[in-house]
Amino acid sequence: MIATRRDAPLALSAGWMAFATLGFALTACALQWTRTDLDPMIMPLSAYLHGPGGAWLRGAYDLMASALACLAWASRHATRRDLRSGLASALFMVAALALPVVAATVLYEGTTSENLARLLHGEAAQATFLCLVVGMLLVSTRWLRDGRMQRNRHVGVVLAWLAFVQMWVLALWKGLPQGLMQKTLIALILCWLAWVARQLWQRSASRD
Repeated sequence: MIATRRDAPLALSAGWMAFATLGFALTACALQWTRTDLDPMIMPLSAYLHGPGGAWLRGAYDLMASALACLAWASRHATRRDLRSGLASALFMVAALALPVVAATVLYEGTTSENLARLLHGEAAQATFLCLVVGMLLVSTRWLRDGRMQRNRHVGVVLAWLAFVQMWVLALWKGLPQGLMQKTLIALILCWLAWVARQLWQRSASRD
């Protein structure tokens, strides 16, 4: 009889990533509806980090950071040995370390350290987006050549490239509503992370 067993660390990483992605998405969406003092088309997600519900969003940022740390390990572990990318794992770890900085620096608003906190916030946010999106491209293109990733392999590449283009649209096209553009990029990243969680869950199953 053929039994199915799972790679437990990989399965746990997939589950944690799915949980963090869903938690982040629900928290961010809820604040778009409840924070009537902010215009969702204009204000970036970071504007919701302080004020009503800000603590929940900061917690979601920290939760997502832990999921990115899992991704740094899991994406490498799940990939065929000759296709593994140490650079992708390093980029995901940088994003995992930078994201809590984005959340924490808003707490210094109105203090003597406000200017430094704003500088760190901006640099950490840019580093998070850049490292995460480039890491997405590296992993997705390698999984295209990994025969063990059989299902929906092209979905990840499409999402990663859309996120890459959107990141540069956000950075270079200042005439567009910045809040909408940033949240579109975040939505593409969350969709990619959900896709990865599913791929890792499927990859964790092996035939005994």
